Amino acid sequence: MIDRLYQKTILKHAANACAHGVLEDADHSVTVHNPMCGDRIKVYIKLKNGTLTDFSHEAKACALCQASASVLGEHYHGLTEKKLNDLLEKITSSLENAEGPDNNDWPENKWQDMDVFNVVREHKSRRTCVTLPFDALLQAIKEAD
Repeated sequence: MIDRLYQKTILKHAANACAHGVLEDADHSVTVHNPMCGDRIKVYIKLKNGTLTDFSHEAKACALCQASASVLGEHYHGLTEKKLNDLLEKITSSLENAEGPDNNDWPENKWQDMDVFNVVREHKSRRTCVTLPFDALLQAIKEAD
């Protein structure tokens, strides 16, 4: 199970840690915690007219959460609350859909990087590890408006 969950691509995303660190001039930040596993992530954001212009994160979390935050850090540009809600719905559907990655319907091609997390489908308790960075970002955007 561990080898399948923590495959090389996921570990590479986690090690990449794209957008990791403190965003000093952030408009808002929020910390969220997953009580199921102990993952904790703090996100920092800058918004302009409701659109995300800058993002960073600090994660004290498992490799799944760190990898997911890194993918988010690569592709966050231009997200709005609506786009993020739609994306989070697609991610959740992807993690719950037993029919495989052929059914993933990403709103933009850049989010196909999230296909690497398809292995989490078999581990319901680990799905929140993948969605936590996106949930934190959504909470930050809602609070900042």
